[in-house]
Amino acid sequence: MSVPAETVFQVIGAGRIGLALASMGPSQLRRRGEPVLEVPGPIVICARNDDLDAVLGLVPAERRVDLCFVQNGLLGPWFVERGLTEATRALLYFAVPSRGAAVEDGGGTVVSGPWAEALVTRLGQGGVAAKPVSAERLEAEAVEKLVWSCVFGLLAEVYKAPVGQLILDRRGEIVALTDELLAVAEEAGLPRPTGDVVGRLVAYSAKIPGYQGGLKELPWRNGWFLARRVTPLHGALMDSATAAR
Repeated sequence: MSVPAETVFQVIGAGRIGLALASMGPSQLRRRGEPVLEVPGPIVICARNDDLDAVLGLVPAERRVDLCFVQNGLLGPWFVERGLTEATRALLYFAVPSRGAAVEDGGGTVVSGPWAEALVTRLGQGGVAAKPVSAERLEAEAVEKLVWSCVFGLLAEVYKAPVGQLILDRRGEIVALTDELLAVAEEAGLPRPTGDVVGRLVAYSAKIPGYQGGLKELPWRNGWFLARRVTPLHGALMDSATAAR
């Protein structure tokens, strides 16, 4: 859906990503718990996965077609259960080191859904290269982004290093973890990304070398994999990471 550049986006969530998106063009920033405004246009939800149900409860049913989701993690079942499979979704390949900091574009951001073109335009205004894709393409891309989050979040937790250092020092573990998690995802019926997945994950990390992740939202990320099958390296590193907490 193409819209004028001056279209007001409602952005729900005042964290790093929400503030960054709100700064890219005309926006109304809504903090968690604040109701949606009665103005037309996209409603971008930048809340944590565990808060999505609470945020959804503040959105009138007739406005749910305007929702845009930018979360990481295994969200497919959540969208199905809540009748949101047609909602706009974006996989964001950029980093924001701290609240209010400049965006570091890693390339590769993709968007699917009714507001895809509008969101791609808005991201471009903020210096983020993005492109619209089909819903099927986004599902495969979502698996790849999920694996990136799980692999680099776990390695960062264990080795206390940013992604730029991990791709230099831990390439073997990156390859092994990626292979393990892709196999589990495929067993669960998720689409398997094609081509050189490790190469793309490393290339993205090289563009945001100072970013340091960690274990987050376990039921939506690493915990989802563990609940299906404990693979050798993933299981051992998760044991190490949780024991050190």
